Amino acid sequence: MKFSLAAWAIALAAVSSAAHAETDLLAAAHDALAHDPVYAAAVAQNQADATRRKQGRAGFLPQVFATGNVRYGTVDQETTGAHFAGGGFGSSNGIAFDTRAAGATGAGWAVTIKENLYSAAKNADARQMNNAADAGDASLRLARQTLLLQVAQAYFAVLAAEDDVAALKSTREAALEASRIAQGRFEAGDTAITNVNDAKARADLAQAQMLAAQTALDLKRAELRDLTGNPDTALRRPGNTAAGKSALESLQAGDFADWQSRAMTGNPLIELRRLGVDNAQAETSRYRPGAGTTVDAFASYIGDRMNGAGYGGNSSMRSNSAVVGIMVTIPLYTGGLRSAKAEESAALLNRAGLDEDAARVAVAREVRQAFLGLQSSKVQVTALTQALHSAELQLDANRTAFEAGDRPSIDVLNAGQALFATRRDLAAARYQIALNQLRLAAAAGELDEEQLARINAMLR
Repeated sequence: MKFSLAAWAIALAAVSSAAHAETDLLAAAHDALAHDPVYAAAVAQNQADATRRKQGRAGFLPQVFATGNVRYGTVDQETTGAHFAGGGFGSSNGIAFDTRAAGATGAGWAVTIKENLYSAAKNADARQMNNAADAGDASLRLARQTLLLQVAQAYFAVLAAEDDVAALKSTREAALEASRIAQGRFEAGDTAITNVNDAKARADLAQAQMLAAQTALDLKRAELRDLTGNPDTALRRPGNTAAGKSALESLQAGDFADWQSRAMTGNPLIELRRLGVDNAQAETSRYRPGAGTTVDAFASYIGDRMNGAGYGGNSSMRSNSAVVGIMVTIPLYTGGLRSAKAEESAALLNRAGLDEDAARVAVAREVRQAFLGLQSSKVQVTALTQALHSAELQLDANRTAFEAGDRPSIDVLNAGQALFATRRDLAAARYQIALNQLRLAAAAGELDEEQLARINAMLR
């Protein structure tokens, strides 16, 4: 009786045919961009932030105000000690005037045009508004990169979990076949009962481990489904040909210093912190000596009408005025508010600078981890490829010895388990090459659909 390897491949075929639909990495990313509510909220926030530039410009454009009122009441005015002079009437001193409008109705209106000529506060507002719009763009880029990386991590996590289930299922099927073979030999008096029990115990253990692995796979699939909004589908894998498998291995890390330089200039988190520093600098400019002074140009046209009952007859009052001018406002004393604000803004500027330094350190660490992770994964692939060849030879040797009666079934099962574990680990190392390449791109602020398309092409 020969120890067949067919059972070892059953799980791999089962996994690949379990779902009737198929998706790839790029399609999953597009689905996530259209479905994920966190990213949708970032898009909406970006649309709101884009209006900040208009708000900043508005402070320097002329502003036109129109006011009006209607009123009812009584107006009494008394003037004494006045001087009167008129043609043909001579002049008099000590004149008294009384006017009255009882039960009067009145109406007034005004149109005013105002334009700021100088204001440190408005300059700071405009600068901060522009920064807010730029920060909105950087935040959206960060949210987009984060989602794309989450999709890639979830995608390859599903593939790795499927590989784990397949390896355990193959181990179980092989153990059951070994148990049947050992049982036949035992009944023929050709082997000990321990071989039957060993194979049965290994099958039971693989069954328990497979159930746990299947649960982990279900959770990974649910995580990807939550991101994309799509039901479970089969995922496209790296090609089974030698060229397909080597495609991921061909990814190059490039020059570490170049990645660091690109990250320092392109990472959206660093850009956000830099804008935070500029915002803090703009805030300090509000409270510099003399910065509280404002200069405004204005023009107004004011009209007022009132009609009522006066002394011995009707009373009416009319007034119109048109003025243009320059108004200068200088704060002389604000109760210590401006000096306190100056101290606060200086402290916040220091904090903003430290936040930017911390972001640069964190991004540099991300680049280093992804760069070294990519190199390490490539080394692991090389080592595991050699280990896989050795595991295949070991399995062949143990299977031949088992068929000759020189090896117990447990040795064949151990060799088979080692083979499929090595295959699983080799696939996982290839997935890590892809993920670390994407992490490098994200750290440099360059992760986009084009980067995913490159990886996706290697899954065909």
